[in-house]
Amino acid sequence: MKLHNIGRNAVTTLICALGIGATISATSVSAQTLSSNSTGTNNGFYYTFWKDSGDASMGLQAGGRYTSQWTNSTNNWVGGKGWKPGNSTRVISYSGTYGVDNSQNSYLALYGWTRSPLIEYYVIESYGSYNPASCSGGTDYGSFQSDGATYNVRRCQRVQQPSIDGTQTFYQYFSVRNPKKGFGAISGTITFANHANFWASKGLNLGAHDYQVLATEGYQSRGSSDITVSEGTATTSSTPTSTATNSSVRSSTPNSGGGGIVVRARGVAGSEHINLRVGGATVANWTLTTSFQNYTYTGNASGDIQVQYDNDASGRDAIIDYIQVNGETRQAEDMDYNTAAYGNGSCGGGSNSETMHCNGVIGFGYTYDCFSGNCNGSGGTSSTGGTTSSTGTNNNCSGYVGITFDDGPNSNTTALINLLKQHNLTPVTWFNQGNNIASNTSLIALERSVGEVHNHSFTHSHMTSWTLAQVSDELNRTNQAIQNAGAPKPTLFRPPYGEVNSTIQQAAQAAGLRVVTWDVDSQDWNNASASAIVNAVNQLQNGQIILMHDGSYTNTNSAIAQIASTLRNKGLCPGRIDPNTGRAVAPTSGTTSSTPAISSSSRSSTAVVTSSSRSSVSTGGNCQCNWWGTLYPTCQNTASGWGWENSRSCITTSTCNSQGTGGGGVVCN
Repeated sequence: MKLHNIGRNAVTTLICALGIGATISATSVSAQTLSSNSTGTNNGFYYTFWKDSGDASMGLQAGGRYTSQWTNSTNNWVGGKGWKPGNSTRVISYSGTYGVDNSQNSYLALYGWTRSPLIEYYVIESYGSYNPASCSGGTDYGSFQSDGATYNVRRCQRVQQPSIDGTQTFYQYFSVRNPKKGFGAISGTITFANHANFWASKGLNLGAHDYQVLATEGYQSRGSSDITVSEGTATTSSTPTSTATNSSVRSSTPNSGGGGIVVRARGVAGSEHINLRVGGATVANWTLTTSFQNYTYTGNASGDIQVQYDNDASGRDAIIDYIQVNGETRQAEDMDYNTAAYGNGSCGGGSNSETMHCNGVIGFGYTYDCFSGNCNGSGGTSSTGGTTSSTGTNNNCSGYVGITFDDGPNSNTTALINLLKQHNLTPVTWFNQGNNIASNTSLIALERSVGEVHNHSFTHSHMTSWTLAQVSDELNRTNQAIQNAGAPKPTLFRPPYGEVNSTIQQAAQAAGLRVVTWDVDSQDWNNASASAIVNAVNQLQNGQIILMHDGSYTNTNSAIAQIASTLRNKGLCPGRIDPNTGRAVAPTSGTTSSTPAISSSSRSSTAVVTSSSRSSVSTGGNCQCNWWGTLYPTCQNTASGWGWENSRSCITTSTCNSQGTGGGGVVCN
């Protein structure tokens, strides 16, 4: 459970929960009463029981039923029945009695853990005197509808606290039912896929599931429960109907009702399972046969398309021939976002393959994309004639995202900058620690060659208990260190650990800084693999910001190439973070040291121009190049491409005027 006080006023750390501190394990238990910590299986269900003191007990009953009772002599207890491993698609039904009231500190929730990333999650169905999601410094992510109610979503962070993997720093995800269920007789359904998909749409991704139980908890309270849990049937109608056909015609097309998608696929063993995900939600799923079939989804979902393989085992591989959408055929081998391909010695290390060797996804772009240039946009008859589509690369920017790196500069910074330049993943935003700058002053100029430099505090401390004077000193020292290294005064502040309160906000405002956190956490700090980092990037939407780090997290560097490819496939370009809104926007002519967000084959080097340097460069009669919204000097002596005259970057007239629709061209005053 959440390892913090669930009382109203004080903040007291709870010791453990739900098997974290369990010392007794049983593999198979018949009906019995537990009064000491234990985990195991009982009548086909996984169970866990934990308490730190007192007389709480849990009874293991037939099937998925358990009973519990506790009094005020118990400080904290928690237990429940469910499954190990859990999964993101299970529909959970529960019924029975929940014997508490609004004066008692307790909750009833679906509860579980995942690894890579390490996540503790809750779907809170009912609670007493305290809402378990009321964590200090948490982030709210809005709400969504599921199973006849509204669920409010919140993320909290636990720093160096007990987990299923020992003492760790990890995030907790909460979905809290509104209205909450009542007390006494209680029943309900939890369509967990709705929660997992909504979390993912906000960048709150789950990893590999450990256990998943319907839990009762009590903290310094009294009560009882008698709950039966089972796998149920979804009560929502959000998953459209899908069918499979036996057609083997390569040029077959989606149904013409609009929004149709055909997935042509087979399995090596014939038992492979795939999901069709659109806009972050699973809209259809199929079990493959050993011969190619056309699997057809006929709903109207819109957004990013992924085919996901989720039951890899020895002797199994999923083969995805192509999909058909928006009037065109998109071949799997043309798609360079493939986290299921095996290459370079690991899963997620390959691309441009129709074979899914590992659990993962192939990204096919957006429903409304047109890679071939001949799409009718209706989802009806293909106009491509069954021809292979292009690479799926979209050079136009349909939106901008903030690529950010915390904790530099350091020994990794130069290597990271070289990768960013090599793969045209610029501009980026650096949130630097003041105490790292003095010994790495020369790296600030390099960072500015690919983006902007901003404030990440001087010592990277937890500051929520600090005075205003202490926080102000921390921020002002960092601002000064950055300016002493030759960069402009920062306008953005990324608080360490994302921790913000009114004192920190006040100090930041006084220092001329806007507090900026993130929309998507790459989890690179939590040892996320390169493919997991790329999966996180794939959740980004226009205007959003992703958290990454410049440091000893080697998987971050390894992911740069695929991050660049993923964003191009989504039509997104790196941008700058607007200090007025805290959102990612297009680079502008007034952006210090930003690089045009392009993917042009004519570009051979990274160009950087500051507003103060433009006046010292000959512009050929006050002419400049508008390159995708950013102004650069025009070259005087270079015939084509990009040049470096007078130690300044420039673009030739011919190259500038070759950008095409939506780009720009030479402008003269």
